[in-house]
Amino acid sequence: MFEQLSADARLAAAVAIERVARTTPFYAERLKGHGEPSDEASWRALPVLTRQDLFDNTYPRSTAMLSRAVERMMVISTGGSTGVARYTVLTYDEFDRFSDVQAAALALLGVGPSDRVANLFIAGSLWPSFIGVHEAIRRVGAVHLPISGNIPVESILRFCREFDPTAMLSLPTAFVFLADLAMKENMTFPSLRLVGYGGEQMSSEAEAHVRRGLGPQDVAALGYSSGDAGLMGYQCRHCAPGLYHWPTGFQYLEIVDPVNGEACPPGTSGEIIVTNLARLSMPILRYRIGDVGTFLEGPCACGDSNPRFRLDGRAGEDFKIGGAFISMKVIDSSLARFAGRVSLNAMVELEDIGGQMVFRLKVEAADLDDAAAVAPALREALCEAIPELAVGQKLGFITAVDIIPVPLGSLPRNPITGKAKRLNDLRIRQEEPK
Repeated sequence: MFEQLSADARLAAAVAIERVARTTPFYAERLKGHGEPSDEASWRALPVLTRQDLFDNTYPRSTAMLSRAVERMMVISTGGSTGVARYTVLTYDEFDRFSDVQAAALALLGVGPSDRVANLFIAGSLWPSFIGVHEAIRRVGAVHLPISGNIPVESILRFCREFDPTAMLSLPTAFVFLADLAMKENMTFPSLRLVGYGGEQMSSEAEAHVRRGLGPQDVAALGYSSGDAGLMGYQCRHCAPGLYHWPTGFQYLEIVDPVNGEACPPGTSGEIIVTNLARLSMPILRYRIGDVGTFLEGPCACGDSNPRFRLDGRAGEDFKIGGAFISMKVIDSSLARFAGRVSLNAMVELEDIGGQMVFRLKVEAADLDDAAAVAPALREALCEAIPELAVGQKLGFITAVDIIPVPLGSLPRNPITGKAKRLNDLRIRQEEPK
């Protein structure tokens, strides 16, 4: 179903995109002094593309990255997790290609003509997810329930109860929220076979919560993708959560050492860099996607020869306390111990006050009084899971570890994607692109 290219063919396809890129003003300047790559080493010598590059050089701010006039195209926003709007354009043919590969990934999850699929992604604001999922559902021939995630969650649940979908597709954040309310209202969905998520990873704790609340037979990733680059990874039935096949006919994917830019061997974690092989109107060449991953050794049991990789998380998602990097997965594990009393939608907030740090965990809950009652135990669990919190308080550089219950759905969401903000590090000065 997915094209499987050899290593030489992959590089040749990427170099073909590089040739087109050189015809644009942006890349012509960026690639000065770099000859056409002849092997993987010379390919890795090419400069990487950053989010700031996209912000500064894409339509309507600029046409410097375009290889053709802005005609017969669509404009999408790829503001993503940063909340800063970036725009990109692609031709209708290119969007069709993006939709084709996403549909192939959906078909691998067993979605077909007999399914009723609730599309619960956010629509509007130039965000492509909702219309992209529509195209994928149409291609596999399923019945589309275009409910969206923009309407009140009570309405979403009402539509789902009325139409009894066999599959629901949305963000992990949305599914956690839906599971919270479904359990609160004692609501069930008898025919629900698949909860398919995209846009961010779903922790094992969140998956367990969604299974309890919504009762699907299966929970799976729709793929690893971005609005800028399209599908970068797809799952077969043998892929554990967080594992993906690389679609070699659609994407040139590298995992490199973030310090020296050298290729990471299988088993070694590094930064993911992608080059889309379908976009000619606005080439995406060696794009720093902002994620960390690891190539895996050996073939997959499914027989697909496309290499597999593990998505290890968001670059910069973890936070630092007393010289130690703390994973958000630790927060998820602590919250999971109190499932049913607090939600898994929570935000860590770190603030420096007078040279001392305050740690706050704002956590959504259906019953605020009950959540307040369990807060001391949750605080103790966090200090047990994160020894730096206890040590920091003992040494005096952490003045407080506060658990703050908040109403369901009240944590900050990205206005474009609907993703809940997970970390608010007030110790870091954050500047938006100029």
